[in-house]
Amino acid sequence: MQVNMRRDQRRIAQGKYSICWRDENGLSNSAEAQGVDLSNSGIRVMCTEEIAPGKEVFIEAPDGPPSGYGIVRHCTRLDGGYCFGIEFHDDAKGTVTSSPAASSIDYYEFLQISPKAEVATITRIYRFMASRFHPDNPETGDPEKFLLLNTAYEVLSDPQRRAEYDASIQSRQAEPNPIFELSVFVNGIEGEMNRRLGVLSVLYHRRRTSPRDPRLSLFDLEQRMAFPREYLDFTTWYLKSKKYITIEDNSDFALTALGVDYVESNAQSNPILGKLLKSGGRTATDSGAAPGRGAKPSEELYRLGPSTHDALAAPQEKQ
Repeated sequence: MQVNMRRDQRRIAQGKYSICWRDENGLSNSAEAQGVDLSNSGIRVMCTEEIAPGKEVFIEAPDGPPSGYGIVRHCTRLDGGYCFGIEFHDDAKGTVTSSPAASSIDYYEFLQISPKAEVATITRIYRFMASRFHPDNPETGDPEKFLLLNTAYEVLSDPQRRAEYDASIQSRQAEPNPIFELSVFVNGIEGEMNRRLGVLSVLYHRRRTSPRDPRLSLFDLEQRMAFPREYLDFTTWYLKSKKYITIEDNSDFALTALGVDYVESNAQSNPILGKLLKSGGRTATDSGAAPGRGAKPSEELYRLGPSTHDALAAPQEKQ
């Protein structure tokens, strides 16, 4: 009879998890594991690799929480593999709210590549980033990003899994970003100024992740910002007049070099612009994870004084 040594209630964990650890020679290893059950204090998984009790590991669910370091407390051979339990460190405890759900990470944005990128390009980017984020790298090693990078590569390098993933992100992208539901993007002059920042942030993400095809149609902007075109006509006219964006005859929009300069020079000083950029997605060069899609941000984050908009109302362009 198996004894439940955890005081926290267990829940079924049917998702896949990535695990990273160092062997007895100090070399880093990683493996994919299948979840069995989890609680706020630990998780039980099945894996083809044996990990000795007492070994510190980093575990991450590509499709959601938990994420962090833990200690292997037991490891038992079972059905041609190994079943072991991991007790989370304090920084990972309490992060489990449910079983893994749909992924909130856009792998193309994370790798900063086009959704049309060929496998050879994906492989080249993967190798470059893997050497950078590998836990053995004393300067830039990052176990969390290394595991996420491996997951992204496994999905995008497999034609069938990539096709399924592309279908899933297309359905997500059809939904507007919840950040634009806030009243600060709707009401009065403040709303108009914030919509300009919204257009710039959307086009910046597009320009950065798809440099060979940086255009977005008016319909795309409507969908991503959840605004009718009547709300965007004055916004896009102003940004075009400032030469921050271009508008083609077919109403396709693209960010200019001047627009890129504006976004990057104001991302740190303008709180709303910074939040917009973080809400757009997570890339490998970000210092932290972006808020997950579907989580509506707090209105309190955007209750800012008039000085917040000074840069857009009277931008200081680079000389």
